[in-house]
Amino acid sequence: MNRQSQVAFSLLELLVAMAIIAILIAVAYPNYIDYEAHAERNRAEAALLQLSSRMENYFSDNNTYEGADADALGIANLENDLSYQLSVVDASDMHFTIQAAPIDAQATRDSECGTLTLTDTNAREVSGEGNSDACWR
Repeated sequence: MNRQSQVAFSLLELLVAMAIIAILIAVAYPNYIDYEAHAERNRAEAALLQLSSRMENYFSDNNTYEGADADALGIANLENDLSYQLSVVDASDMHFTIQAAPIDAQATRDSECGTLTLTDTNAREVSGEGNSDACWR
C-alpha cells in the first residue's frame, strides 16, 4: 500500500506559531506606543517653535506681545492633526509664555513629559515628572 504524506499543519504547530506571534506583539506594541508618543511630542515641539516665531513677528509689528491671541497668531493652522492643544498662557509687553498640552490618548501615553512650555527667553519646561532636557529633544 502506498501512503501519501499529508501536507498540512497540525493543531500543535498552529498553537506554537500563535504563541510566538502573541509574544512578539506583547514586546513590540509598547515600543510602538512609546515611539508614537515621542513622535507626537516632536510635532508639538515644532508647532511651539513655529508659534514662538509668530509671537516674535507679532512683537515686531506691534512692539508688544500683549494682545497676541489664538486668532492673531493663527494657532488653528498649527494644530491640524496635532495631539496637543496650543495656547498663549501669558503675553505681556516684553515677555510671553506658550504651551502645548497633550489631549486625548496623548495625555495618557506621554504623562512623563506632560505639558510643554516655552518662553520668550527660550526656557523650556515640562509639567510631568520627566527631565525637561530629555522631553525637549
